[in-house]
Amino acid sequence: MQLFRVRGIPVRIDFGWLLIVVFIAWTLASGYFPHVLPSLSPTAYWIQGLTAALLLFASVLLHELAHALVAVRHGIPVGGITLHIFGGVSQLDSEPETPRAELLIAIVGPLASFAIAGVAHGVGRLFSGPSWPDALAGYLGAVNVVVGVFNLVPAFPLDGGRVLRAALWAWTGRLEAATRIATRIGSALALVMIAAGIVRAVTGDVVAGLWLALIGLFLQQASRSSYALMHVRVRLAALPAEHVMNTAPAVLESMGPGIPGAEQAVSPRDSAWQAFLKIARNGRGRVAVVDRGVLVGVISQRDLQDVVTAERDTRAAPRAA
Repeated sequence: MQLFRVRGIPVRIDFGWLLIVVFIAWTLASGYFPHVLPSLSPTAYWIQGLTAALLLFASVLLHELAHALVAVRHGIPVGGITLHIFGGVSQLDSEPETPRAELLIAIVGPLASFAIAGVAHGVGRLFSGPSWPDALAGYLGAVNVVVGVFNLVPAFPLDGGRVLRAALWAWTGRLEAATRIATRIGSALALVMIAAGIVRAVTGDVVAGLWLALIGLFLQQASRSSYALMHVRVRLAALPAEHVMNTAPAVLESMGPGIPGAEQAVSPRDSAWQAFLKIARNGRGRVAVVDRGVLVGVISQRDLQDVVTAERDTRAAPRAA
């Protein structure tokens, strides 16, 4: 669900975000705030918990917005920012063109989190003795330090993994090789997190252990998906949409009356990757190809899958001796 736009960048939330906001608010209302501010009412603790949870995700949004704005400055389109159960993600529509751009886009997120922690610490020092603003600032400062440090773990696609990829890219001169190494390291660290979480859960800290294991599972899946998506992007970015589109009359008629606008269509000269992105966002499984206001073709998700599958089969075919 889209909430608003910042500098033209859509900001969205998914259903899991609502669940985690309530969960964080509950843990703070039943644990942290009663500990640091005793003798208040349950209603007050819930208000404080919800406020802290929303400020936490506002911090995550600023972290992701820092990534997005630096990406735009380097000429990389940003499809949006999505807040989800594990935090947030900035959807970059293309890869950085240089290792330096990759480094700057990656590192600015943790720096933003550390800056928020510094501001929260400064606000907390303005209040003497136990008070709600002091407790809130203390929580916000501590959690942003944790967010910043965690994102610097060298596990792709975390920010630290992207910093590692930038270094490997600068060293090898090959983005694909750098991505392969970074994703393998990311998968290995994710397995360590899963194992550590299981051990922690078995030894008594069930909630923290299961949470750590879930983050590890998410990271492992994200690492594998990022590498697979890079292969798709490389293949489709080099292929004009006109080489993929279906021009059969029956297919064109299925689009219905009217010519889709630029947001809902691609031109024949756009890349197949642009078609892939628009199909992923419109949820209809296909996108129109429009040339000078005339519908000239249709590209479906199946068409793009066939292209990628054919490329994979070509690579896997044995070479003649």
